[in-house]
Amino acid sequence: MEPIDVVWLKKDIRLHDHGPLSLISQSPRQCIILYLYEPDQLSEKTVHGSHIEFINEGLVDLDLQLSGTDLTTSHSIYDHNFQCITVCYVGAVFAFRSIHKQRPIHQIRCHLETGHLKSFSRDKAVRRWCRANNVTINELDQSGVTRCLKDRDDFTKNFNRFLDQPMWQTPHAQQLQKLRETLLITPGQGLIKLHGTCSTPLKPLEIQQIPHEHKCDRPDRQFGGEAKALSILESFLSQRGCDYSTGISSPNTSWTSCSRLSPYLTWGNISLRYVILMTKQKQLELREAKKQNKGAPANSWLRSLASFQSRMHWRSHFIQKLESQPSIEEQDQCQAFSHLRRQPGDFNEQYFEAWCHGRVGYPFVDACMRCLIQCGWINFRMRAMLVSFATYNLWLDWKKIAPHLARLFLDYEPGIHYPQLQMQAGTTGINAMRVYNVRKQGQDQDPDGVFIRKYVPELKNVSTEYIHEPHKMSASLQKKYKVMIEGKQSRKCSDGLASFVKPVHMEDSIKDTAEEFAHYPYPIVDEKLTAKVAKDKLSAVRKQEATKEEAQKVYIKHGSRRNRSEDRNSVTPKASRSGSKRVKSDNGQMSLLKSFNKSQTPAPIAADRGSDNNNIHEDLVVDLTDNIQELSPQKIDFGKDRQVSPQKTPKSQPVISSFFEKGKHATDDKESVSEWGCKVCTYINDKPLALACEMCNSIRH
Repeated sequence: MEPIDVVWLKKDIRLHDHGPLSLISQSPRQCIILYLYEPDQLSEKTVHGSHIEFINEGLVDLDLQLSGTDLTTSHSIYDHNFQCITVCYVGAVFAFRSIHKQRPIHQIRCHLETGHLKSFSRDKAVRRWCRANNVTINELDQSGVTRCLKDRDDFTKNFNRFLDQPMWQTPHAQQLQKLRETLLITPGQGLIKLHGTCSTPLKPLEIQQIPHEHKCDRPDRQFGGEAKALSILESFLSQRGCDYSTGISSPNTSWTSCSRLSPYLTWGNISLRYVILMTKQKQLELREAKKQNKGAPANSWLRSLASFQSRMHWRSHFIQKLESQPSIEEQDQCQAFSHLRRQPGDFNEQYFEAWCHGRVGYPFVDACMRCLIQCGWINFRMRAMLVSFATYNLWLDWKKIAPHLARLFLDYEPGIHYPQLQMQAGTTGINAMRVYNVRKQGQDQDPDGVFIRKYVPELKNVSTEYIHEPHKMSASLQKKYKVMIEGKQSRKCSDGLASFVKPVHMEDSIKDTAEEFAHYPYPIVDEKLTAKVAKDKLSAVRKQEATKEEAQKVYIKHGSRRNRSEDRNSVTPKASRSGSKRVKSDNGQMSLLKSFNKSQTPAPIAADRGSDNNNIHEDLVVDLTDNIQELSPQKIDFGKDRQVSPQKTPKSQPVISSFFEKGKHATDDKESVSEWGCKVCTYINDKPLALACEMCNSIRH
C-alpha cells in the first residue's frame, strides 16, 4: 500500500501561514488532517470548558474553509459535521498506531509546541513511536522558539531568522479542491476507521477528564476562529492600535486599546509571524505618511505599534524559558526561594477560596477576579496585581494558584504563565520584587469606580469617596448605601493575617432590614502589614551570597541579551537587591468622568509608570475585549468579519529589526525612540530620558 501523510493539528488551527497544510496542498500523496481530543491532555488541571469551546469554534471555522463552505453560518457549531478534518477522542500514540496499521504513514507533519509537562511527555512518546516505526515526524516552527537551545545568546539570532523566512503560502481554491480529493477520511468513504471518531465537535460536558465544576463556559469570553482573529487584527491596525501605549494599564481602556489577539495566538488561530509582518507593514505606511506631513496622529501610532512589536518579541522570549527549562512549571527558577510559602500553615485555604471567588474585601482586586471569571480576560497589569496580592499579601504559593489562573485565562499559554507567575512572586532571582498597593492601583486605574461597580454589584450604590475602601463606612453610611460590610477583623496578628467574627457590629435599625442589604466582606488581611512582612522574608533570602550566585546562573540561562557581543563569561547584570534605589515619578492622568465627557467612547487613561514600585511590562501576556459600557466580546464590533489574505503580503517585505540587538526600534525615521537595557531585570526600555526602568523601576545606570 502507498504510504500516506498525516497533518497533526495541535495549537495551530488556521489556514494562513500554516506549513503542514501548505505542504500537503501541493503534494499528490493521500493524507489525513487529524485533530485529537487527547484524554491525557484533557486531564491536565489547567483545562477549562471555555478553552474547549474556543478550540471547537476554531475547528469549525477551519473545516469550513477547507471544505470550501461559506464562513458566514448561523447554526450552532455543534450542528456542524466535519467534512475535511478527522477528529478523534483518543491519545496521540494510539491514533497514529491505528492509522499505521491500516495504511503506512510516510510522515507526520505538525508544528513545534511548547506546552506544559504533560504535552511535553506526549510529544516525547510520539517521537519514540515514530523512531520505532521508521516514521518521519516534521515539526515546523511557528513562534521563533528554538528547541534544544544551547546558548541564550543565540535566541535573538534564531528569532530573527524565523522572521526572515517567508510565510507559508495559503492554499488557493484549486489547491483546496485537490486536497479534498486526496483526503482519506471523508463522509461515506470510510477508508480508514479510527476509534473515538467524532463527527461533530465534542462538548465539554462529554469530556470525562474535565471535572464537572470546570466544564462550564465563560459568558462574555471572546469567540474563536481564524476569521475572527484576522478581523480583530485588522481593526487593531486600522483603528484601535493608536491608543495602545496609553490605554493598556487601566481595565477600563484596555478592552479596546489592547490588540485582543492573545487567545488567537495561544490556540493558533493566527500566526505570530503574520501579526508581526502586518504590523511592520502598517508602520511603514505611517512613516511614509509622516514624511509627507499627512496627519499628526502618526507619531502616537508609531509609538504604540513599536511598543506592541516589542511585546510580540517578548512573548517568544518568555516561551523560550519554558522550552529550555520545562521544570519551571513545578520548580522555582532560583531554588534559594523554594522554602518560602511552603512551610506548614503557610497555605490558608480560606484565603485561597476568597481570592478565587473575588471576596477578599478589596474592591479593585475582587472586581478584577470576577471580571476574569466572567470574561476570561483582563489586562496584564491587573493580572500581575492579582498574583502579587495572592503571593505577598495572602502568602500563597504560586504553584497552588497557577491552575486556577490558567483555567480563568482564555489565553493560557504555559510558556508565559509559569515564568510570569514566578516573576510576580519574586522567585526568579533576577527580577525586582513587585508588591502592588491594590488600593492605590484602584484609585489610579479606576478612579471613579466604574469598573468596580460593574463587577462588584454589591457596591453599586456606594459613593466614589468610599468605593475603594467601603470598610471605612460608618453604620449609617452602610444603611444609606444598602450594603453591609461583614466579617470585621477581631484582632490583628503580627504577620498581618487576622481572625474574623460575623457579623460586624451594626445598629439595630440595620440588623432589622439586613435582608434588603447587599453583603460585602471586610478586608481579609491588612494590606500594608502583610506586604511588609512578605518583602522582609524575600529580602532576607535575596541578600544571601548563595542566592546572588544562583541568580547569576538564572540570568545566564534565561536573561534577555542586549546584543550578540555580550559574552556569557563576562560581567552580567546582577540580580536586583531589595535595597536597590528606586526613582519615583508621578504622571497625571485624565479621570474617567472627563474622558467620557469628551467623547462617546472612553478616552485612554495614561499609564501610571513610576508612581509606585509596580511598573511592569504591561501587555506581555494578553490582549483582548471591549469598552466599559459593553464588555461582552460577542457583542463587540471589531469591524467586518472578513479574512485578511496572507498572500497579499509583499515577498520583499523588510524584516523587522530586532529590538533586542539594536539601539532603536525597527524604524528608519530620525525621530525614532532610542532604547536602553535595564541591567537589573534586562527589560529593553523605549524612553531615552527615563531615569528608571519601566519594568522594575530600578535606577538607570
